[in-house]
Amino acid sequence: MSGIFRFKKLRLYVAYPFAAVYFFLAYYTGIDFSIGIWSVFLGLIIRFWAAGFIRKKRELAVAGPYALVRNPLYLGNFLVGFGFSCFVNNIFIILAYCVLFAIFYIGTIREEEILLTELFGQQYLDYKKSVPSIFPLFKTYKTDQKPEYSLQQANRNGEFIRVAVTAVLLSILYCFQGFILQGSVNLVDILIFAGLFIMLIFTIISRRRFLKRDIN
Repeated sequence: MSGIFRFKKLRLYVAYPFAAVYFFLAYYTGIDFSIGIWSVFLGLIIRFWAAGFIRKKRELAVAGPYALVRNPLYLGNFLVGFGFSCFVNNIFIILAYCVLFAIFYIGTIREEEILLTELFGQQYLDYKKSVPSIFPLFKTYKTDQKPEYSLQQANRNGEFIRVAVTAVLLSILYCFQGFILQGSVNLVDILIFAGLFIMLIFTIISRRRFLKRDIN
């Protein structure tokens, strides 16, 4: 487990300095934005789909997107991050993102594979042989397990919060770029940001209450 946390901390150490200057580099126009926004949306959809099937450490997820790829959450992360990197409109930033993603997540995935082998043994090894790690080949894994998608499980895994955070970040980027380009921010844009921020706070509070009810 310490290895997983090490790679997670390493990702944050790289992300924070870049985030400090990101809003000065990114923008909301052009074909790069169009590609980026669709990549962000697709990544969020994949994550939301996967989050409704995974029950961490309790059972091996092999249904839904997990029948196509072993790490759909990381695939979603890649697409979201790729989308945000496209907003910068710099091929070197995009390539750097892809390289850093591979470096950080390869280590994380290897550490998690060790943990999953310890937890689920041969069941996981058979699954690992049949399903690609992060980019799907669209060959469905055959299993007798038939778990159904759970919106409540997606909420337990915090996916509503991630969607709300992404919406707030996009709104901040839009308002910031409006200020840089026009010297002012439209009142409607400010109200939209305020509404999204309130939605984020409400989502965090409601999830905490939901988890407390689960415990009780």
